[in-house]
Amino acid sequence: MSALFNEFEEKLIPAMDGFSALCADELGAEESTVFDWSLLIPVDFEGAIELPIPSSYSSTTTVRSAQRMLPVARCLAAVLDLPDDVPVYCDNLQLTEYFMDRAEAEPGEVTRTRRWRDDLGTAFYVAMHLRAAEHSIRLNCPMFYT
Repeated sequence: MSALFNEFEEKLIPAMDGFSALCADELGAEESTVFDWSLLIPVDFEGAIELPIPSSYSSTTTVRSAQRMLPVARCLAAVLDLPDDVPVYCDNLQLTEYFMDRAEAEPGEVTRTRRWRDDLGTAFYVAMHLRAAEHSIRLNCPMFYT
C-alpha cells in the first residue's frame, strides 16, 4: 500500500481470511465493504466510486472515503483491543514489523492476552486500515494499493 507524494508503506503478508471473518461477524455486509478499495481519498462521500481504470489487483479502481472508513476501523480496533503502542506513523513498514515481531509471545504476556493476539494477521489488517485512513485525512492525500 502506498500514498501519493507521502510515504505509507506496508507489506500485505498475512492472510486476510481472519480480517474478512471479523468484518462479517462485527459489521453488516454493507459496512464491511468500506474496506474494499484500491484508492482511498480524504473526501467524505457514501459508497464506492468504480472507475474503469485498472488497479494493481483488478481491472477497475474502487474509490472509497477515508472519512467513512475511519470510524469503522476504530470500531474494529476497539473490538480487538489493539494495544496503545501500535505505530501511528507508518512510513516504512512500521506496522509490518510491529506485528511480525509479536509472532513470538513475550515473557509474561500470557497473563495479559488480548483478542488481537489471537490472530496477528487480522490485527495487522485492522491496524493498517485504521492508520491508512488516519494518514489520508491527516495529510490530505490519496492512498492506493500497489
